[in-house]
Amino acid sequence: MKRLTFVLFFCFGFLACTYSQTKQESIRELFQLMKQDSTVMKTFDSLAPMLAQKGNQPMDSVTKAKAEGSMMMVKGMVKVIISMVTEDKIKLYDRYYTQDEINQLIAFYKSPIGRKYVDTTPEITKGIVMKVLKDYLPDMQKKMNPKPEGQKDGDKK
Repeated sequence: MKRLTFVLFFCFGFLACTYSQTKQESIRELFQLMKQDSTVMKTFDSLAPMLAQKGNQPMDSVTKAKAEGSMMMVKGMVKVIISMVTEDKIKLYDRYYTQDEINQLIAFYKSPIGRKYVDTTPEITKGIVMKVLKDYLPDMQKKMNPKPEGQKDGDKK
């Protein structure tokens, strides 16, 4: 009887492990279809020149070289962070999605509209960030840093 119990627990544990591996493999496939790593890097690459530029001021060659070096360092850090959080993301997807839901997401990202979504996301994100930086951020900064009474634009006190 003890042997039978042990064998049943062993088989159940093995099946649970196999199911978990299959689900985690499915999540990895989903991540590949979503092109999460390359999407983040494409978005970063498209925004980096704008983020490096301070306002609309032109940069001299030394400042530009420093800014490019800083952006390369940040890009390297982003790549490291992406690889570090992948396992954590797999665990989170495993916790919040069933195998069936993962399969539905995989089917979506394999579809033409899913591929279009992945391909257009970096450009859409770039457009949103540029809009925020150009149109909304200056207004927010003005509201957060109001000029003292009586001070006009260009006046320095």
